Amino acid sequence: MKHFKIHISNYSKIFVWSSAYVFMFSLKLQSQTKDTALHQLQEVIILQNKQQQFETSKKHSEIDSLILNRYSTTSLADLLANQSTIHIKSYGNGNIVSTSMRGGNANHTALLWNGLNIQNTMLGQPDLSIVPTSLFNNISLEYGGGSAIWGSGAIGGSIHLQNNTRFNQGFKTKLQMSLGSFDSRKINSGVLLSYKKIVSNTNIYYNTCENNYNYKDTTDKENPNKKVTHANYTSKGLLQELSFRITTFQKLNIRAWYNLVNRNLPSFTGALSKKNQVDENLKFNIDWNYSKRNLNSVIRIGYFNDQLNYNDTLANYSFSNNTIKTIIIENDNTYKYKNHQLNIGANFTNYNSVLFSSSINKDTSLNHILSKTAFFAAYKLSLFHSKLNYNLVVRKEFTTQTEIPFTGNTGIHYQLIKQLAAKINANSSFRQPSLSDLYWHPGGNPNLKPEESYEMDGGLEFNYSKNNFSALIEATYFNRHTTNWIIWLPSEKSYWTPKNITEVYSRGTETKTELTYLKKDVQLKLIIHTAYVLSNNQKNTSENDNSVGRQLIYTPRYNGQASILVNYKNINLLFNNNYTGYRFTTTDNSSWLSPYYIANVKCSYNYSFSTVNMELFCSINNLLNKNYVIVQNTPMPLRNYEVGLCMNYHKKKKTISNNPLEIINNAK
Repeated sequence: MKHFKIHISNYSKIFVWSSAYVFMFSLKLQSQTKDTALHQLQEVIILQNKQQQFETSKKHSEIDSLILNRYSTTSLADLLANQSTIHIKSYGNGNIVSTSMRGGNANHTALLWNGLNIQNTMLGQPDLSIVPTSLFNNISLEYGGGSAIWGSGAIGGSIHLQNNTRFNQGFKTKLQMSLGSFDSRKINSGVLLSYKKIVSNTNIYYNTCENNYNYKDTTDKENPNKKVTHANYTSKGLLQELSFRITTFQKLNIRAWYNLVNRNLPSFTGALSKKNQVDENLKFNIDWNYSKRNLNSVIRIGYFNDQLNYNDTLANYSFSNNTIKTIIIENDNTYKYKNHQLNIGANFTNYNSVLFSSSINKDTSLNHILSKTAFFAAYKLSLFHSKLNYNLVVRKEFTTQTEIPFTGNTGIHYQLIKQLAAKINANSSFRQPSLSDLYWHPGGNPNLKPEESYEMDGGLEFNYSKNNFSALIEATYFNRHTTNWIIWLPSEKSYWTPKNITEVYSRGTETKTELTYLKKDVQLKLIIHTAYVLSNNQKNTSENDNSVGRQLIYTPRYNGQASILVNYKNINLLFNNNYTGYRFTTTDNSSWLSPYYIANVKCSYNYSFSTVNMELFCSINNLLNKNYVIVQNTPMPLRNYEVGLCMNYHKKKKTISNNPLEIINNAK
């Protein structure tokens, strides 16, 4: 272990010095740049999207900007539940939400903010219910294992949240307010100052809801009509972004995001609940971008302080305070030469967790530190005028706790004909055990191994466009085998403990269809997503285990969404349908939850005058008033509404020409 720590220290020093060298090298190039005051320089937007550059053989999906705008008052969980095949597992309206991609676990989905993984390493999974959609202008999904690029947790796929900055846009401000069922009130405001060399973007939000919705208890024949109590919540936060164009080839972004969610956790079983949870998150993100000719270089620095306080005055285990501080430093360099692209980089991450719990019997305080260093490289080869693209990605990580397997990703994207392309991809991924898996007291297991996954997928993508009509049809098949799957089991000491005991085999198909018609003031768009997933346990966890060959609990075999988007002049209409099939609630598949079909409608009317745009909008959720549950004993709301107003003001920046002849003519 001593020699291992020395290696980690040396790797860290090499990483820091190499990053400093790249930065100093760029300053030297800056000092040698000639005066270009009399020449018109085009804006250079530096975007380091490794998904598009080095993983063309994988399935990617980006949320349409018009649809993203329609979900600006919702959480990320609501958006993905209705606009993707990711199964969103919700424990009630406003409550905790987890994900399942391609039959994976909740901790098999990586959540990235501007290239940095923001998963809670203590819990091992993100809670999408506390992430506001309105903060991000680009949300995309990557399906399939991606540990070679993104590191731990990306076994099922990854969700990418981006804040893309544009210079010289002038002054913009936005105020959005809405009222809804269950005494819901939402307000968010934004101010954008965008000039030639500096951009400031500020977003503030505040949401509150009594959340006392009605539901039908099908298990109670005498009194089925009930109302949720002790479920109110409040969320508020701020995102501040600053961007500086240092030179034509350099840009610096600084972001600070504060989020506070205070919610009471209800009980649907009839017992009185006094549970309360407070999530407080402070995240800083700095990235320096350099792009000139064939070289792109990025240095990212992140600092995250995540706190989770849980309180239950009716239980013996009454209070816990979970704090984890994360530091990430990453250097990412891409070089392009003719039909070759090469990417190399390094990542250093440090986690410092403190867990304090208080009960009637005793108080417990635990502190753990976990560090890891990663080196990654990617290569892309384009042949036959970019019709054939081959990509290869490799990654190796070193930690102070467990031995991380070597991971890789390789694939081919080939344009068969103008409208039809084929993809095939193979990858190996892993998930580092969470700090709770390793150190939870009592029951943590510090000898756990990382979960390992091997996956192959392939598909066809059809693109057609003629006149005012365009079509995109994509079909994908995937096949994944995961070993060392971590599961918590009862131990001989009367408490539960995690073990690397399960093996899971997941396979299935996914389809995506987009049909668009655009003519003058009319736009029609149909989007259909479908997924068929078989995810079975392959190994006994005990002598009487009947789960072998059975579908994993809460993993639907069938899942699908369809959306119709209609824009006519100032009127916008979005009609969404969501179908989720049977979900088993026991490992032997003897009990299940019935399928549900949910329909939602969102509409808006825009009116503009001068530099002001006003938008009236309304939403009807669960239009058909269906009674359904996603997780057993946690009923979801019946039909509910939201109405609101959004006001936008935009004063464009005047364009000043650098052409001397135009300046003379304007002076005349």
